[in-house]
Amino acid sequence: RKLPLGEPAMRLPTLSAAVAACGVVALLGLAALMRSPSHPSADELLLKIHLRAHEPYSPPRNMYLWWGDTTNHRFEGSGEHIRHLLHMGNIEGGEWRDPMFLGNNGVATFRSQRFRRISEACCSTIVMPPFEWDFPVYNVHKVIGQRLRNYVANGNMLVLTGGIMEIEFINRYYFYNIEPADGNYSPGPFNMLPDVPAAMKECPRVLPQKGISVTAVKKRSLPSGSTIIYGTPHNAAAFAIKFCMAENPMNDESTTLPPVKVLPRDCEANAKAGRPCSCGFVCYMGYNWSDKYPSRWDKSLQSVQQICSVVPPENSDPRLLKTLELAPIDAPRTRKGETEKDAAEERANAPKPQLRQEAKQQEEREMEERVEKKAEAKLEGEMKRSAGRQGPPGPR
Repeated sequence: RKLPLGEPAMRLPTLSAAVAACGVVALLGLAALMRSPSHPSADELLLKIHLRAHEPYSPPRNMYLWWGDTTNHRFEGSGEHIRHLLHMGNIEGGEWRDPMFLGNNGVATFRSQRFRRISEACCSTIVMPPFEWDFPVYNVHKVIGQRLRNYVANGNMLVLTGGIMEIEFINRYYFYNIEPADGNYSPGPFNMLPDVPAAMKECPRVLPQKGISVTAVKKRSLPSGSTIIYGTPHNAAAFAIKFCMAENPMNDESTTLPPVKVLPRDCEANAKAGRPCSCGFVCYMGYNWSDKYPSRWDKSLQSVQQICSVVPPENSDPRLLKTLELAPIDAPRTRKGETEKDAAEERANAPKPQLRQEAKQQEEREMEERVEKKAEAKLEGEMKRSAGRQGPPGPR
């Protein structure tokens, strides 16, 4: 039947109203479904998203990357993979440069004043790619070896990646005897231990052995204070060693010796003896990053760097902070001589510059008098000896 010209226009509002009603019913049904106990709310979904690591990753401002002669800088080298993974460096002059790179002037960096300042401060991290092209060799008992130990013990973190060379570095400079797995090979896979920190929860639960790229160590050879992160029943592919040092007990008023290594379990006894410990971490990741493709080890390195950046509680001891002349981390200052009021009293009771000058002049006068008396006594003794050797007078 033919409809009049005006009839479709008259039925259009009725059709639009029906479509709108269907849409409202669908929205109400979806809202009811979202409120049901079987589906999480929008707040829960947002919370679960925030539990993940933030992307893209950005390096901490207190993290250094070793970029010396030992590192493979080539496009597909292990050092370049780790630099890209940590998002560090800018292209300048045809090479990667960054203010947080160490080792640009070779292994002489360990002798530089910059590394000396870094080793005497707290709360920084140095990530060292695998030693492929060189190995830093120094006398472990001289200044450089002691400075490498001081760096870790002052509340800092050293993260080494690679294999046999890095294990030798730890054994040589930190006086351990860590042994590689039998045959220098562990087939894996390496499982995450259940008591790892919360920062590792988003990392892969299992890390693979890729050919011979992973070098594991024997668990029984790890020192006291070690924490295994990834491993097998007998071997460990990633671990952290708590390294502590304390004041040398042989020190006295006339002799100041370098600090000595202390086992973490002995720190409490040393603190009771008036020699509190200062601790840091030496971390090891046994993968050499020789594969040019991304792997499950990448995310683990970022998380290990974060969990190793926690300052040990021993470094909050007020007596240690007073010795190092550092501000307290969390502990309140309650001992005499540690508050600003005590410092003001010391400055008020200190001798005036004029009095100190007078005391210095008096000491100089006494020194001159002692020197003159000694010279006169010497001259008088020589005259007596010459008079005793004089013989009888000769003929005229």
